[in-house]
Amino acid sequence: MKNLFKIGGFTPYIFIVFLNAMTDLGHKIILQNTIFKAYDGSELIILTAVVNALILLPFIFLFSPAGFLSDKYPKVQIIRVASLAAVGITTLILFSYIMGWFWIAFGLTFVLAAQSAIYGPAKYGLIKEMVGNEKLTQANAMVQSVTIVSILAGAVVYSIFFESLLADQSTNKSEILQYIYPVGFALIGASVVEFLLSLHLIKNR
Repeated sequence: MKNLFKIGGFTPYIFIVFLNAMTDLGHKIILQNTIFKAYDGSELIILTAVVNALILLPFIFLFSPAGFLSDKYPKVQIIRVASLAAVGITTLILFSYIMGWFWIAFGLTFVLAAQSAIYGPAKYGLIKEMVGNEKLTQANAMVQSVTIVSILAGAVVYSIFFESLLADQSTNKSEILQYIYPVGFALIGASVVEFLLSLHLIKNR
């Protein structure tokens, strides 16, 4: 496994995978926790299902276009453009938090998921280009492990941020977002670092 990190571009790539998964999950955690605080009964069930649908549907709708882009254009280029787009999307998410625009934040869930759906094939397709066939299994195992760790860490970290910032001060969805808006800076920060790391990716093969 240590030999993987000697491959040019692999170390920043692993950090990109970690940050990308955490950022995607972070906004979802914030939105779902807001829904749990502001709604109950059938509304809670419906909105939770809709949030999950907004995250899954882009991967279904954009499966073919994302694959086409990954085959047509250099994967490193797609990752850089998608990472830069994430900076813009998370900035809009922060603004929606500050303004208390719950439904705008709700809709941006779909936009962020669409960015990830386009990002996905290039991100995973780049593994083979970097490490070749010999170390492909090890690299895939590393990527999957990092993704799982990122998801678990993101769920814990963003939930703690949410609860500590809100401190049960409101059950109004708009006010909740305004209380927890500093979390938006964490989303932007992760996206900016992700983009900067993408500039260090190297196409080896």
